[in-house]
Amino acid sequence: VKLGLEFRRRFWEEDDQIYGGISFTDQPISQISYPSHGYFSRGPAVLLGGYMFGPAAYDFAGMTPQERIEHALAQGEVFHKQYRKEFSNGVSFAWSRVPWTMGCCSMWSEQARKTHYKALCTMDNRVVLAGEHASYVGCWQEGAILSALDAVTQLHKRAQGAS
Repeated sequence: VKLGLEFRRRFWEEDDQIYGGISFTDQPISQISYPSHGYFSRGPAVLLGGYMFGPAAYDFAGMTPQERIEHALAQGEVFHKQYRKEFSNGVSFAWSRVPWTMGCCSMWSEQARKTHYKALCTMDNRVVLAGEHASYVGCWQEGAILSALDAVTQLHKRAQGAS
C-alpha cells in the first residue's frame, strides 16, 4: 500500500528543516518520504505518507481509501504536529486489491525460483519476458533494468543467429 498526501505548504522544510529523505517508523505506515526537489517552493506539495508491505499492507488494504488516509494522518502526526492542519488531499493504492496483481512486486520462494525462474527468463519462440519479476533484484527498478538488458541480449543473440 502506498499513500500520497498533499499539503498546503512544505511545512517539513519551513518548520522542521527537513530537505528530502525518509523518516522511518515502527508504525504501520513504515515511512514518510520527503521530496528531493523543488526546495523552498511555495504552495501545495506532496509527501509519500506511507509505504507498507507485509501484514501492515494487508491491514491497510482492508480499509477504505479514506480510512487509510485517516490512519496515515494520525501516524504522521507523531512526526509533524502540523500534519492534519496542513493536509489538503490524499490518495492511496493497495496492490492486493487489484485483480491479478496480488502485490506491488514479485516475492520468490526458494522453491519457486528453483522450479520456475530459468523458464521464466528464457526466450520462448518470439516471447521474452523482462521486469523486476525476472530478476534477482526483485521489487526494484534496478532489477527491471537488469532483466531488460538480459532480454535484449537474448533478442540480439537470436537476431545474429538468424542472419
